Amino acid sequence: MDRPPLLRRHLLIALGAVSLARPARACEFFSEHLRIWHPWARATRVDADTARLCMRFDEVRRTDRLVGLETPVAAGARLAGPGAPERAKDLSLLIREGSELTLTEDGLHIELLDLQQPLQVGRSFPLRLLFEHAPPVEALLNVDYAALR
Repeated sequence: MDRPPLLRRHLLIALGAVSLARPARACEFFSEHLRIWHPWARATRVDADTARLCMRFDEVRRTDRLVGLETPVAAGARLAGPGAPERAKDLSLLIREGSELTLTEDGLHIELLDLQQPLQVGRSFPLRLLFEHAPPVEALLNVDYAALR
């Protein structure tokens, strides 16, 4: 007859431990020393050959550089927008320790090149981020609503 209170006690302990744990969010991805938050692009037209990839880097505990990415939806990527090197051919994005860096549509962003298929609203695709110092990060590229442009 002692089992129900003992079972209840273990259940309460387990629930308490779970409530103290850091909640996992579907749009957060972590390297050894930074967090990547919500990689996304807008839906594209059927004939589009590029798309703008946006995301935020924060909780940066060590300076690193994003040197590449792999995704089945694009053959390549480069840095684009204000502050990007003129005629950038490669992806090379410095992320400084202690900083927060947000890539936006109208600001600095990553341009996905030679799209392999249209990006459709609500779809998600594998996205592998390659860093100079940290191991690759497996993330998801989420497709948001179409641009009004």
